[in-house]
Formats: sequence, structure tokens, C-alpha cells
Amino acid sequence: MSENSGMADRTLFFDGLAADAASTWDAQIAAGRYLRGEIFRSAVVSSVPSGSYILDYGCGPGRISTMLARQGFRVRGLDPSPRMIAMAKQQPLDDLEVEFETCAFFPDALPAGAFDAIVCSSVIEYADDPEKFLQKFAAALRPSGALIISFANSPSLSRSWYKLRYPDHYRAARQHTWSGSTFDALLKHSGFNPVQHPKYFHSFFDGAGPLRFLSSWRLIGGLGLVVAVKN
Repeated sequence: MSENSGMADRTLFFDGLAADAASTWDAQIAAGRYLRGEIFRSAVVSSVPSGSYILDYGCGPGRISTMLARQGFRVRGLDPSPRMIAMAKQQPLDDLEVEFETCAFFPDALPAGAFDAIVCSSVIEYADDPEKFLQKFAAALRPSGALIISFANSPSLSRSWYKLRYPDHYRAARQHTWSGSTFDALLKHSGFNPVQHPKYFHSFFDGAGPLRFLSSWRLIGGLGLVVAVKN
């Protein structure tokens, strides 16, 4: 399979997930349980000055982009999936400073030094070459720009369980996983300096009420979030 055909297959795969992702996250938002969005929003608010220009790369149906725009950031949401972008544009955007566009899966065409920060949720694990992927982000950031990114956490028991429950999804799309230390090393090798320890989330405990805190454990959370600064 060629690289182009592989990227086309990924785009079709995520097109098929768009409607379900949007409805699932909207239900979580309405119930005050959109943990992924809250973790990203908190990380951005604590590390990026208000009013900054943020790229949300792989924005999916745009829920995190919109949350950040409501916090006063200017946001550009990009995603390779036309259906994900269609879902993002269907949101009530009011007068928010947010725009959504489709893009290539690999971030080749990003303008140099254009963004104060880049947000990237559950994307890099699908990249053919994660190091080059991050280097493109570094080139698109202004000096000392921030990268707020999640990675697939290899020690996670939840991830092992998800792979058993959803084998077709993992066989079709997921490629790379890291421990916290190996992802830090990848960031440092790609032009970034991590400024905090990974914050873990996304597990079978997310909807478990008082047990939700278990998602933050390194051996439980399926995703880890890191804030890093461009060197």
C-alpha cells in the first residue's frame, strides 16, 4: 500500500466516525463530563496567554476548538476528514474567532512561525513518522510557542482493554504508543522542551463518578497530555 493510499484510507475511516464522535462529545458536554475537552482547555488556559492564535490540528468535530474560542483565543481548526469539518461547522459558533478547514494528514503546508500555540488531540499516534510530524509543528510555531499534545500511553491497562473490545478500530488506524518518558524523549529530539509531567486520562473509569480519578493514573489512562515549549 502506498503512503497516499494509506492516508486516504485513514481519512475515510475518520469520516465514518464523525457523526458518532460529535454526538458522543455533545452528550458529555451537556452532562458536564467532557473530560478530554476540560483537560485540554485547562492546559491551554494555564500555559498560553489569552488572545493567542492557536492551531487545533486534527480538530475532529471541533469541540475543543470551540471551547478554546469561548475562552478568548483565536483558533484555526484543521482536520483531514471532510465529515469531521462539516460537523465542526454545524456548531453554534456565534461571533467566536474560530475557523475550520480540511487539510492534508501530514502538516506540510502550515505557515512558518504563524501560531502562538498548537493543540493536537489523539493524532500523532496515527502519523507514519511522528518525529517529522513534530518538526513541522515546531516550524509553524513562533519562538517559545507552546505545544499541547496527547499521546497514546503504552502502559495503560485501559488501552489494552480497548484493543480487545474494538479490534477493528485499532487494526485500521492506530500505529504508535509511548510511555511518558519515551514521548518526552521524542519531543526533545524534535525541537521541544516538555514543561510538565504527562497528565493521564481516557479510561473505562471516565464515566464512573467517584472513581473517575483513576483515569489519571499512569497505568490506567489511555492517553497522556503534555505541554511543551519550542526550543
